[in-house]
Amino acid sequence: MRLAIEDILKATGGKLTKPDSRSPMPLVTGVSTDTRSMQPGDLFVPLRGPRSDGHDFIPEAFRHGAVATLASRRVPTLPDRAVVIEVPDTLRALGRVAAAHRRTLDVAVVGITGSVGKTTTTKMCAAVLSTRYRVAQTKEDWNAEIGVPLTLLSLDREHEVAVIEMGMRGLGQIAELVEMAQPSIGVVTSIGESHLELLGSIENIARAKGELIAGLPESGTAILNEDDARTGDLSALAPSRVLTFGLSPEADVRGANLRMDGGGMTFFITMRECTVEAHLRTWGRHNVMNALAAAAAGTALDVDLEDAVRGLEEFSPPKMRLQPVRLGDVLLINDAYNASPASMRAAFEVLLALGTSRRRLAVLGEMRELGEASESLHRDVGATAAAAAELLITVGAGARAIAEGALEAGVTPGHVHHTASTDEASAVLKTVMRSGDVILIKGSRALEMERIIDALRASTGNAETRERGNPPPPLGR
Repeated sequence: MRLAIEDILKATGGKLTKPDSRSPMPLVTGVSTDTRSMQPGDLFVPLRGPRSDGHDFIPEAFRHGAVATLASRRVPTLPDRAVVIEVPDTLRALGRVAAAHRRTLDVAVVGITGSVGKTTTTKMCAAVLSTRYRVAQTKEDWNAEIGVPLTLLSLDREHEVAVIEMGMRGLGQIAELVEMAQPSIGVVTSIGESHLELLGSIENIARAKGELIAGLPESGTAILNEDDARTGDLSALAPSRVLTFGLSPEADVRGANLRMDGGGMTFFITMRECTVEAHLRTWGRHNVMNALAAAAAGTALDVDLEDAVRGLEEFSPPKMRLQPVRLGDVLLINDAYNASPASMRAAFEVLLALGTSRRRLAVLGEMRELGEASESLHRDVGATAAAAAELLITVGAGARAIAEGALEAGVTPGHVHHTASTDEASAVLKTVMRSGDVILIKGSRALEMERIIDALRASTGNAETRERGNPPPPLGR
């Protein structure tokens, strides 16, 4: 990137509080929010976090080669030649700089949002589009008010397409990201209970996701889930054409004949009169849905269906999303990245399919950000888990309702154990797991459920697991 100081002043509405005496002013060739990754020529953007304030690192940024900095408060002891641009809010200014840079580029932007599946769909979409274009994509977790502008600022003139994940924590946030990124294609994977605590209702979640669709240009394409009624309702917001995806016969891009084996999913994709067999190196009907969304995005940008399928076959799933981990002949399903009611149900489908001839266990952590409906949603998940797992371990205060829901659904009390922490859950699992088990491990990101897998690896040395004595007292009714 190449932005003049004058361009940054215009974009942010900022003012020079410590102007450099040089003429012309320095040229900005990059943007950084972290002095540890600072490159010479960067503009430093200090952000306030829960534990630190980036303004404290402005002098260090200049020592590492920054040519200018944004600032929303006075910073003493700066180099004489430092260029400081004063703005009211450095985070908002970061977005405005990103928008200014984006306007200099001839790039098609695909925006992806939804209650579940955003990151996986983003990566699948990038894999599909990479069969024809030079593609940039959002780094994992770079999906909100910091990550999206940093993704835009990483683009250069060699990129033809950018695939950008758009998350949110409230109404209006996706609209701001859309204004910044100017997507021509918008994908909504699904609408579910995630973020109920923040938005209050499913209707508000739908409104928030709909901001992407409403912000598309008339020449753009909205890509919506035909099998999800709430997502389909967003078509009324679209000023552009609409493409649908799903397993329904009415979908424009539709899947059929799904088969799951140890290597992933095999299925057929049909678009217009063309049908192609596809294979994914990951499990689950929900991941087929993500693949259909990605294929639809490819279609919107003139990627042939055969090439789209080739891209999907090259897709590698993100870590901790239904990731297989083998300890001897025990199969662990590491789905520890995060959890919502919808993603729990999807993971149970995979557990059932993989465990048809094996004993099935589930270690389930609580789900966060579900608001007033949290207890009832946890109980519902427990009732669903009762049909999928023969033995259940729950983790965290909120997950007690999962255990109670499973008991109410008829699981034998001796087959349900509630624990307060991942350490306690690891200890329980070591005593109850047997050779040949298939074990699902899933919970909210805050619980870091992958620690359970680390503990099992450390204790087994990846050797074959054996029965380890008597389990601790189970959770009673």
